[in-house]
Formats: sequence, C-alpha cells, structure tokens
Amino acid sequence: MATTLAPSLRASLERMRHAGAINGLCMGWRRQVLVNLLPYEGHRAEKMIHDIADAREHFTAGGRALETFWFGYEGVHALVVFRDDCCLVILHSRTADVDFLAKAGHSFLEDSSVLVNAVLYPTGELGGEADPLRLGDDDETEPLSAITTNLIGRELI
Repeated sequence: MATTLAPSLRASLERMRHAGAINGLCMGWRRQVLVNLLPYEGHRAEKMIHDIADAREHFTAGGRALETFWFGYEGVHALVVFRDDCCLVILHSRTADVDFLAKAGHSFLEDSSVLVNAVLYPTGELGGEADPLRLGDDDETEPLSAITTNLIGRELI
C-alpha cells in the first residue's frame, strides 16, 4: 500500500522530518504502514504500528478515548498522534517540542485525510463514491488550540 501512496504525502512527511529535532516519522492506517521514514527496517515499523494499535484498543476498550501517546526513552521520545484509523508516529529528541509536534501532527493528519481517502478508497471502487475515512462528526472534534500533552518528567517520578 505504501507504494501506491500519493507522492505529495510522502514529500510532506519528508519536509516535516527535516524540521527541528525529529529523528523519524511513520504513518499508519489501522495495522498497515503507509509511509515509513523511521531509521528502522520495514518489519520493525510494522511491528511498532501493530503494538500501537493493540495499546489503543486496550485503552478504548476501557472507555478511554485517545488522541495521543507519548513515550520517553533515553535520548529519544516517541509521540503517537491518532485521527480516526490513521496514526502518525514522531520520534523526536527535544522534550520541549512535544506540544508543538502534537499540534503539527493533528494538523497534518487532518489535512492529509483527503489524500489518504483517495488512496484507500478510489472513486468507482465498490460501485460508489469514495468512502470517508473519518467516522466522527466535525462538531465533536476539539480545536487544535485545546489539545495539550501533559509532560511527566523524570524528576516527578
């Protein structure tokens, strides 16, 4: 599926990857990797997308709606941003950038939903119009200015 992805989506991710302290990006849809710009092999990126999907299913089964995950490791942090069935994984090295990257990730997924829909549900398939990837109403979506990620630093643990 990644080979049929529109080149403009991959180019946008490349530009985002070279902005600031981002070490890698990966975009997934459900349990499939759409674009892998991580410093890992394809099978590792696929395993990561599967693990993230499992974690999201675990929390949503408990009644929690998730928009972001943020993991901190020694020297690198992983931010996962969700929008419907799509997820964007951002590896970055600066803790202070997490809120900015979360907003940028939400904006990117919102803007790219048209391209992703065009690739996943081409017009004429199944005898109808392109099916929307977005499941929720626009009225229920929070504005980007209200989205924050809480930082739990090492000194607080």
